[in-house]
Amino acid sequence: MPSSLPCRLILLLLPCLMFLSSCSATNHMLKARPVRLSGFFENRSKAIDTKGKLPFQTVWTTADSNVLREGNAAKKIYIAPVSLAYLRVPKKAVTRQELRWGLQRQEQWMAWKLREEFAAAFRESPRPRYQLVKAPGNDTLTLKLAITELNPTSPNGNAALTLMKVAVTPAASLARWFTSGNMAIEGKVITPNGSRVFFQFADNEADKLTFFNARDFLPYGHAEQSMRDWATQFEQMTRREAGLELKDSSAVTLKLH
Repeated sequence: MPSSLPCRLILLLLPCLMFLSSCSATNHMLKARPVRLSGFFENRSKAIDTKGKLPFQTVWTTADSNVLREGNAAKKIYIAPVSLAYLRVPKKAVTRQELRWGLQRQEQWMAWKLREEFAAAFRESPRPRYQLVKAPGNDTLTLKLAITELNPTSPNGNAALTLMKVAVTPAASLARWFTSGNMAIEGKVITPNGSRVFFQFADNEADKLTFFNARDFLPYGHAEQSMRDWATQFEQMTRREAGLELKDSSAVTLKLH
């Protein structure tokens, strides 16, 4: 039987965390709410809320049969450099204070990383539907991505909350709302001729709920995990007609890193 208070608290919370991570309805309730769509997302009035049924919160697919035919006939995909033109200013007071204290927002690096993660998902897929290429072409879809929100996790705030969890009560976890970060992206797939939108999506992810995780002390640790999840999920969506079951990422994690 563990003698330390932290171990006892972890054992106490473990069944609850396991239940939360396995229940899709609860997972949807705990997930970050969708953010306002930017001007990058075309046909915003026709966007559909997936209500947790797909990995992305908001999607739109063209109803034009010619565009659908052209998009479905493509065999390759090109991932364009990620746009930061629609990135909003940080919205949380704790985040703004961290930035004033010297925390770097690193939006350029995050844009590069997001593109790399999506490319890696296709390179490493066991049976990709589309061949990843380095330039647009006649039989190539173009995936355009934009980061619309990028609020880093507060390492200092989470360090203080971790002490509160251990010394006071696990209820201190509720204060994570003030110290957690979030990242929101939008994406659109363009037909090979480069002029018509085939498919669009948008999603917002916040730090995962956990008792303790090393990513809580890294400004973009949770965001990096979200980027990997988005990339994997998008690549899997391109193979959905093959019977692949798609799941949204969990709002809870039991991992320590």
